[in-house]
Amino acid sequence: MTPDRTVIPTPWTAHYDPWFEPTLAYPDLTLYELFLQAANRFPDYPALTYFGRTFTYLAVHEQIEEAAEALTVLGFKPGQVATICLPNIPQAVVFFYAVNQLGGICNMVHPLSPPEELQHFLRTARSEYLIILDALLPKQLDMLSQASLRKVIACSVADDMKPLTRLLFKLTKGRKIKSVPSESTYIQWQDFLALGQRDPSQVFADRKPYERMIDPKACAVYLHSGGTTGEPKTIMLSSFNFNALAIQGPQIIGQANDEHFDPTGMAMVMILPLFHGFGLCMGMHTMLANGMRCILVPQFSPDVLAQIIVKEKPSFIAAVPTLFEGILRNHHLKNADLSCLKAVFCGGDTLTADLKQRFDTFIQARGASCSLREGYGLTETVTVCAVNPQLEARAETVGLPLSDVLMKVIDPQTLATVPNGQDGEFCIHAPTRMIGYLHDEAATANTIRIHADGLDWVHTGDYGFMDDDGYFHFKQRMKRILKVSGVPVFPSQVEDVIASVPGVRLACAIGVPHPYKMQIVKAFVVPENPHADPEQLRSQILQKCEQALIPYAIPKEIEFRDELPRTKVGKIDFIELERQELAKLETAKAAEGKSERA
Repeated sequence: MTPDRTVIPTPWTAHYDPWFEPTLAYPDLTLYELFLQAANRFPDYPALTYFGRTFTYLAVHEQIEEAAEALTVLGFKPGQVATICLPNIPQAVVFFYAVNQLGGICNMVHPLSPPEELQHFLRTARSEYLIILDALLPKQLDMLSQASLRKVIACSVADDMKPLTRLLFKLTKGRKIKSVPSESTYIQWQDFLALGQRDPSQVFADRKPYERMIDPKACAVYLHSGGTTGEPKTIMLSSFNFNALAIQGPQIIGQANDEHFDPTGMAMVMILPLFHGFGLCMGMHTMLANGMRCILVPQFSPDVLAQIIVKEKPSFIAAVPTLFEGILRNHHLKNADLSCLKAVFCGGDTLTADLKQRFDTFIQARGASCSLREGYGLTETVTVCAVNPQLEARAETVGLPLSDVLMKVIDPQTLATVPNGQDGEFCIHAPTRMIGYLHDEAATANTIRIHADGLDWVHTGDYGFMDDDGYFHFKQRMKRILKVSGVPVFPSQVEDVIASVPGVRLACAIGVPHPYKMQIVKAFVVPENPHADPEQLRSQILQKCEQALIPYAIPKEIEFRDELPRTKVGKIDFIELERQELAKLETAKAAEGKSERA
């Protein structure tokens, strides 16, 4: 349904000039087709840079064709699911578009997922194919032997490095990586690609003409997030959803979205992971759909990011507060020329006013003319749906809704829109709105609701207000999701794992502030036996967590208690535990201040 803008106030459009437009045209194309359009337009432009090696759009497109042909040889059919469990390496990009070309669904999974979690994602997605890093394969072998997979494709971070870099890698880290199993289920990346390569004698022969195998509005991608309630969900997104954000992309980065837009020399540091909506759509697809270059960074590290900035001179950076804090402390950038930066974005976690001020001062002292800009989004809308515009960024706001995005603030009880300046729940109507949650119609219906205006709105579970100019101010999440170094961590998952350890009666996980990671997980545990050996129980808990949780979710602190605070209805009061931790921190800071004055 087309939004009736005469009914729904959109005060933000008054601040759209010069780059934002109230509405844009979105193509009826698949993800692969929008990439192909860019590849045909910019065949000799650099598309990917990886460890100093650059691949043109023509070269990337040729590999996509080979991968699609190889998948066809292996029996891949439209509608089947392929799980991509990789860091930011070229194979992930190639495989993503190849699966889409064949009408498949890409199931994006964290490469550090423990076996239990990966098994869950494979099973719920009904995935028949898996592409995974060879270095991470050994810990998954027992689980994979029980999985119903047609093929497991193993690739190395060294596959697409320059020859000398690849040799050095193999002589150092590569020596420790175990060989890929010889069973027929497993195939290495180069052998996989060879299945789809042309016969050398037919090198000039055309491939079979492309035939669309998936409707642009059908499900194309599974992303895993916390839903709008903080419970883990699999979110179904279409090619149209991703392409809508890609078309909105130039305005986000501060460029005119018209025929005059020239992507020459523009590049984004792609350090946010591909299993994350922002990394997948803004870091990769938006860049490649608009003729720009992706600088692939497989390691989520401030030090690596700093070195990439010095070497590659990127135009754009999108990262989480943890990485920006790390940049400020990094010696590689002490005397760096940062005049290359055209736009820098913060997402994935709340940006503090102090960090923004320090980061802006840091980059502007080194020649940058831009500032760190905050936005807002959620996986249910692919990712970003509001951002501070380049010329009218406002502190302590998450900016303005993008083209064709409607946002409002409602009373969660009555669904009535609240007056400007009053707190309520954010709701969103946008072309990037998800199809729904996989295998969960009830949760989908609870999140996407038709309001009295006749439009379907995503209830975000996020709380804040809109000011008179249409800028949105984010205050807090109504859902229980922690952000550790920008990575979502679900307290309920941590609690379930701890509760499964023999000798644990109750468990509650919260986030506590950390100067570098922004948050870390702290667990409160009530033992079944009050006389149990706490160190032994701590060891058992950590061992179980290491087996079942991603590294970010493993508690850094475990506190044993006789009881946990309760709400009036008898639930564990995690808010009270958070309050107690903050009070302890404030007391410690005050004591530190007195000590320094003395």
